[in-house]
Amino acid sequence: MKLVGRTALITGSVQGIGLSVATALAKAGARIAVHGIATDAQQKDACRQLLESGAEEARFFPGDLRDPAQIKSLVDAVNAWHPLDILINNAGIQKTAALPDVTQDIWDGIIAVNLSAAFYTMQAAVPGMAERG
Repeated sequence: MKLVGRTALITGSVQGIGLSVATALAKAGARIAVHGIATDAQQKDACRQLLESGAEEARFFPGDLRDPAQIKSLVDAVNAWHPLDILINNAGIQKTAALPDVTQDIWDGIIAVNLSAAFYTMQAAVPGMAERG
């Protein structure tokens, strides 16, 4: 229970690797800010699993990682809930297609979520984390 009293945001944490990382942090006692593309039922199920794994608290936070303004709002909402101590940039998307079939919108979305979102979440989260040590 090394992480009791700590708050972790894991992007893309309603399933797969993100949920596994969130579960490991929950087992260490962290409070988990859950994020991802999910139905209401998937959101509730992920939070339930994390609470059963030992999370101090678990709450879902929405936010489209293709949009820097929504990323800032996501981090601000987590910080308003509990100050953020841990940020795991896990979210990722992919579109399997032949090169000629990949449109600019598809490419821009992949780059926004898989690359730019990590920058913007860190830019929003790190100043407060640094202030708290």
